[in-house]
Amino acid sequence: MGKMKKQIKKNSLWTLPSAGLLLCLTIAPLIMLLIFSFMNRNIFAGQPWPGWTTDNLLRLFRSTTFWPLLTKSLLIGIEVAIICIIAAYPAAWAIAKVVREKYRGIFMMIVILPFFTSQLLLIYAMMNLIMPGGIIMTALSSMGIQAQSILYTNKATVLVLVFEFLPYMILCLYSSMESINDNVVQASLILGAGKWRTFTNIVFPMSVPGLLSGILLVFVPVVGSFVEPTLVGGSNGMMVGSMINSAYKENLNMGWGAVMACMLLIILCVIMAIISHITKKAQVAIGGELDE
Repeated sequence: MGKMKKQIKKNSLWTLPSAGLLLCLTIAPLIMLLIFSFMNRNIFAGQPWPGWTTDNLLRLFRSTTFWPLLTKSLLIGIEVAIICIIAAYPAAWAIAKVVREKYRGIFMMIVILPFFTSQLLLIYAMMNLIMPGGIIMTALSSMGIQAQSILYTNKATVLVLVFEFLPYMILCLYSSMESINDNVVQASLILGAGKWRTFTNIVFPMSVPGLLSGILLVFVPVVGSFVEPTLVGGSNGMMVGSMINSAYKENLNMGWGAVMACMLLIILCVIMAIISHITKKAQVAIGGELDE
């Protein structure tokens, strides 16, 4: 027993570097963010220490800009998540159940290809498609269709975000659909349930854990995004992430930026907790195994 305890203690020492890295890269920045929330200066500008203040918190609750932008960001996050769900379901089902097993790796490589590409490169590639004189606009004009470019609008922001985060949804749904027994689906069809009832009664319930994981991976980063709205959204495409970035980078007001970031983080943590709770409930409902 004593040897076992020593072995466990010895093996636990190997986790110390990882724990230290986790502390430096995640926990420490969050603590600093909380500290900055109660400051009213830019520490990098050599300003004197003004002491602790709650002015940023009061300004946040009285703000007529932050809350509308937060609402807009949440709505865009919901819109992007819904579009990704609609597009990802048939794609994930086709790869998991229609494509031959030996070719699935090729299709999955195509899906994850954007992960190996620069984010800015993806954004500028999409801009070249939808900008005036771009490929899509030129193609429409050649067919005699007069269409107005959506570049520098909220529609462009949504389109680019869908293009960027759709692979996450496909991967999550694919992992769930791959585990669905083909015999169960075939039995449902043979018994006359039809494709729609088979989907609603079998495929959808069994894919809920993957669906909720996909929503988490899409919705949360979309709400806090600022690069995409800045580049393709134009003056009307600003989201809450853009406002936080502006407070830090342009106005050098670290306290104001930090308190907005903290509020956004709290709201997203609540949403993640709700989704995690629903996921566990869904796993229980379909007989899945819960990991505590």
